[in-house]
Amino acid sequence: ELPGGFQALEIRGKPVMEAWESPYMAALADAVCGSGSRLSSLGGRVLEVGFGLGISAKCIDAYDSVEEHVIIEANDEVLGQAALWADDCARRPTTVIGGFWQEIVDDLPDASFGGILFDVFPLTDEEAAGDGEVGPFFASAARLLRPGGLFVFYYDAGRNWIECVRAFRQETAPKLLAAGFTSVEDDQVECRPREGCPYFWKDRFLVPLARR
Repeated sequence: ELPGGFQALEIRGKPVMEAWESPYMAALADAVCGSGSRLSSLGGRVLEVGFGLGISAKCIDAYDSVEEHVIIEANDEVLGQAALWADDCARRPTTVIGGFWQEIVDDLPDASFGGILFDVFPLTDEEAAGDGEVGPFFASAARLLRPGGLFVFYYDAGRNWIECVRAFRQETAPKLLAAGFTSVEDDQVECRPREGCPYFWKDRFLVPLARR
């Protein structure tokens, strides 16, 4: 069951997230918090930018490696759901901060997190493709992570899987390295979008893995 009981999220009349994305959110959370993440040795603090349906938050909360979970959420309605979930359901110490990440991250200390997961709603068509919405966050992510920390984020580009991988490796990975990450890899997770889903039609998601 998803936090709040919702199966889909719309913002400004546009579809943002649906429950079928759960395997992708779980894969992103596992990359940040799982056995290969080094999170425990990096202090156990996780920053999540964008709460959405709370799928990834619930996954993050399940890991014993997590000592503290910080969530940034800009949408007022979603923020309310995140706060309720943090108060009533979260097992780990969880702090929910309301506002756009651009207004908040400068107040967070350098090297204060062991892992970061980023998945926000794009405000423009330009932000909706490739690294358009997350690209401006790359430098902040590098600053906020401890050496060895991992940064993951929602990524989709191109008309098919080959174009998606090519865009990430040729366009996005160099930007991450230029922002201060020491290595960039990618993985994949299979998915089954619902029939007629207007924003995703591939049979898998790309999992970006940027190591500080």
